[in-house]
Amino acid sequence: MAALLNVAVVGGGIMGAAIANAASRVGAKVRVLDVEARPGCGGSTRSTWAWLNAQKKLPEHYRDLNLAGLQRWKADWPHLINPCGSLVFGDDDSRSLTDAVYPAQRLGSGEVLQREPGIAPGMAARGAHLWVQEAYVDPQEACAAMLAAAEARGAEVLLGPGQRVERLQVEAVADEQQEGRHGELGAGRRRVTGVVTADGSYHAADVVVLAAGAACGPLAAGAGVEVPLLHKPAVIALTQPLPGPPLTRHLLSSEEVFAFQRPDGSYILGDTRAHEDGSQAWGESLLARATALVPGLAERGARVEAVQVAHRPWPKDGHPIIGPAAALGCLGLYVATMHSGMTLAPHVAELVAQELRHWQREMGRAEGAAPELLAAQALLRPYRLERSYDSGVAAYGWKQ
Repeated sequence: MAALLNVAVVGGGIMGAAIANAASRVGAKVRVLDVEARPGCGGSTRSTWAWLNAQKKLPEHYRDLNLAGLQRWKADWPHLINPCGSLVFGDDDSRSLTDAVYPAQRLGSGEVLQREPGIAPGMAARGAHLWVQEAYVDPQEACAAMLAAAEARGAEVLLGPGQRVERLQVEAVADEQQEGRHGELGAGRRRVTGVVTADGSYHAADVVVLAAGAACGPLAAGAGVEVPLLHKPAVIALTQPLPGPPLTRHLLSSEEVFAFQRPDGSYILGDTRAHEDGSQAWGESLLARATALVPGLAERGARVEAVQVAHRPWPKDGHPIIGPAAALGCLGLYVATMHSGMTLAPHVAELVAQELRHWQREMGRAEGAAPELLAAQALLRPYRLERSYDSGVAAYGWKQ
């Protein structure tokens, strides 16, 4: 970074917090803007299941990216994660058992009940796949820790309704710049120079990083950039904290429900359906399915305390969208949005930080021969904004 790079990060969820932390570490001047008063309490981060995993993620480069994310959590933030492992019921795919890089173990009924005595015997009889390497993280605690680390290095974190980013400030690239020495700034190019927030403030920036989940689409559209995201909302339900010792310890997944008992004793429940039914009745349906898996929920008097609709970022092909918008004619804009953000955030943030470290403002992207930059760019190449989204390669090997 020849001069101090002024970076505006839009979004204080897990991706924005991780990028702010990593960018501040490489010397950028960082400002984070988020509408929520508390870190990680909005959008997709608020309603994530926070399951850290690389399970059935395709192809290999995407599995490996997730595995690197999981390893980064364990290396850099071990105090934040619960290395509980996951138990998946109803999985008949034997390929997971022979994956040398990310293997599962097949458990019979007795082994399931030995690990989780609270599982219904009928469900345990089906057996399960165990991934011991997987983990859970509290999303709000993680966001707060990452933003605090960024602030300790001088980052500015602006939170609250007035900090909602209403639009990107965009300017046309002047003719003389189009004739510049790089010869790459053709007609119709524009530059994002900052953002305008709900309180009327203008925040200038050399680079605006959109890390705002599903909101990346409409914000980028204001700069003439398409971020191809699908509308795939999900619903989670939360129970009240249950008294007594933990009923279960693993992340539990079946064809009917996901369930995990958090450290405070409450359960977070969900499934893979894409819909927006945030009613109490739907929450009760999730609880009924979870009770069929863990009968002790009824015995402890579990009740649904909250139902949340999550507007998840879901790229058209399922894979992350990470990179500058220069190839689409827009300078000064960087997009980082993805479905598996909780798992990927700390690793992807380090890769993004290398691009910001070597950012060339006049080109709207990173340039250079530094080994760490070239390594980061090689890993990010499959996920660029300008790629084809019709490869036909599914990102996830489980039912959606």
